[in-house]
Amino acid sequence: MATDSSEPRVGLIAKVGVFCIAVLLCTRSALSTYFDSMEQSEKQRKIGLVKPEALMSLRASEATRLSSGAMPIDKAMGQLASRGRMGIGPELAPSASRDVAPLQGWAKMPTEVPPAMMTSAAAVPPATPAVDGGAGAIRPAAGRTGGTDAGARHRAPVDDARERL
Repeated sequence: MATDSSEPRVGLIAKVGVFCIAVLLCTRSALSTYFDSMEQSEKQRKIGLVKPEALMSLRASEATRLSSGAMPIDKAMGQLASRGRMGIGPELAPSASRDVAPLQGWAKMPTEVPPAMMTSAAAVPPATPAVDGGAGAIRPAAGRTGGTDAGARHRAPVDDARERL
């Protein structure tokens, strides 16, 4: 019996191996793409083309309820746009918030709350700064003290605010 004593053909083996791996990867990606497109088309056929009957009936019933009634929604919107909120009453009229909780502990106002927030708006006159004629610098009005921070507002002392309550 004869034996082959020649060297193995490493180059040919490497080329065949690389070719097999490339064919395997291309086949896998092609099959994955094919199955994904088939799955999407089935989902579209089974789910996407079905009309949502419950949603359509809900929207139709809402439209009929909005268009019928004491005053249809179109007329109510037109009336509100043309006349505004006449006779709304103080309970529903928009007003400035009197909540002082967000102001307490703020970095620019660590302990004090503005007196305008503590009392009614009619009781506190607006502060008018006095202008120094020569230097042109704005100083706080009489009875007000300023903070050390240049960006902070001038405000009344804490005791002064408590007396107004």
